[in-house]
Amino acid sequence: MNLSNYKIILKTYYDRLYNFLKEIVTVQYFWRYLVFSIVMTMLFVFLTFPYEIIIQNKIKEVEQNIANYISIGNLKIHTITDSIAENITIELKNGTEITLQNVLFNFTINPFSIFITHHYDGTIKIHNLNLKGEKLQIITNADILYDLKYNKPLPYPAEGNIISSMKDVSIKGISIQGFEIPDINISQIKSELIFEKGNMINLKYLLFSGSEIRGNAYGTITLSNYFQNSSLNITIQIDSQSSILEDYKVLLESMMKPGTKNITIKIMGTIGNPNFVTQ
Repeated sequence: MNLSNYKIILKTYYDRLYNFLKEIVTVQYFWRYLVFSIVMTMLFVFLTFPYEIIIQNKIKEVEQNIANYISIGNLKIHTITDSIAENITIELKNGTEITLQNVLFNFTINPFSIFITHHYDGTIKIHNLNLKGEKLQIITNADILYDLKYNKPLPYPAEGNIISSMKDVSIKGISIQGFEIPDINISQIKSELIFEKGNMINLKYLLFSGSEIRGNAYGTITLSNYFQNSSLNITIQIDSQSSILEDYKVLLESMMKPGTKNITIKIMGTIGNPNFVTQ
């Protein structure tokens, strides 16, 4: 079949489609039906689409990878205004419990992003985040900006980033080489996580500052299908002039590199069994 035959076939289909549409628009009340169908489709997408069920299913997928259980007392999803989640409790595989009293979401969500692109972005505001481990306890409020893309076979984001800001952070239960450190209050912590290759988190920075302590952390987390086995390679640098460390100068001298003013601590091992190494 030569090119001219293809042109004839295409023109024939085009003419049929044109005549069909021409006849449809002459049908009585066509435009009313069209407007009505558009409005109903919009209502379905923005008001009646079962986002809560889909999100609950996603939470179940996350739960299998990182937690013993995830409980949400109240979840209301809105596509136009802020969505709300209340009384969230997460128990991680290592027994650490995370509770969030009030969470506000403002995100891009629609059937296209859920089923086609798997691309999610938006903001999260967390009021009263409480992380409680065997010894460690962290209490704070947080603002999070995220832009993530998933590839369906992978349990973690394939690419994207999370930028967070935590204020009025209270940390209890830290110890260095067997010495208990007093409770720490940090004015602000800013961080950025970059997801790469579907199995890597690059901690670009984690800046913490306040009247008691200042410093930064950076490094990588290599993710495992079993979250607890994810490998850590994190470096923490603490300004040795931080007032919280005044009582530990003798201990800290051995942890400082010559010619520097920072205390450097490496976190190796895995999330389930971290290993703290001073340098």
